Parts: sequence; structure tokens; C-alpha cells
Amino acid sequence: MSAVQIVRARWRDAWALRDLDRRCFNAIDAYDWFTYLNLCIWPGVVALKALADEQIVGFVAGDPRAQAGQVIIVTLSVDPYWRRRGVAERLLHTCEAHFDQPRFQLMVRISNTAAIRLYEKMGYVIAERAPRYYQNEDGYSMIKTVQSYGILNN
Repeated sequence: MSAVQIVRARWRDAWALRDLDRRCFNAIDAYDWFTYLNLCIWPGVVALKALADEQIVGFVAGDPRAQAGQVIIVTLSVDPYWRRRGVAERLLHTCEAHFDQPRFQLMVRISNTAAIRLYEKMGYVIAERAPRYYQNEDGYSMIKTVQSYGILNN
């Protein structure tokens, strides 16, 4: 297995990130290249890619909301071939480490049990069910509350 590096995604990665998104999500959930371009250039957003042999095999983006004291994890994706190898954990952990906010929030399809287990393993808890958050399915809002030296009560 090739070593995986986690590095900043750049605007030039937008098309490759769109292609990754299409391999990871249903067409109904997929972002377009322009969304990825914005995630890579928007001030304050942390956009990270996982590279193996110079190929993008994963991506995460965190959008800080300082007034709300939280970071929104906009998307987390790992190429199906690279799943269950720790890539998602490394991406999420590295993204979280870039922020000094007490809370992280993300959304996940209620049917995506593998992702829910990963997020729970990483300290996220289900905060609420969002009816029809996705066009054809409910989603869970998951929250992780942290401090510099450990996890706070959720």
C-alpha cells in the first residue's frame, strides 16, 4: 500500500475533487466542480486532500463559523478503494486540528451506517434527525464538542 499524505487542496484540484465526489456519493448528493473550487479558495475554509502516488484518494473541508463557535464539516469523502484504511480518520483529525473552535458539526444520511460508526468513533454524537435533509432521505446532524485538552460534555 502506498503512503498517504494529507495536504492542502488547491483550486487546480477542483475537477479531480469533483471526480472523487462522483465515485463516493450518489449523483443526487454530488457537488459540482465550482463548489470544490470555492471550498479550495474560500478564506477560512480548510480544504485538505489525501494523496497516494500523487492521486487524490480523499478530501475533507471544514468551514468555520466563529460567531456560532463551531466548524461545519462540509464534506468528507474517500475513494471506495481506499476505505477502511484510516484515510477518513486522518483527514477528519487533521482538519479538526486546524481550528480553535469548541464544536464541530456535520450531516450524514441515516442509512450511511459505516460513516455514522466512523464519526461516533471520532467523538461525534447524533444531535438530531433532519427530515428530508437529503432530497430522498433524512439525515443526522452529528456534533463533536472539544477543548484544547480533551472532550467536553456534548
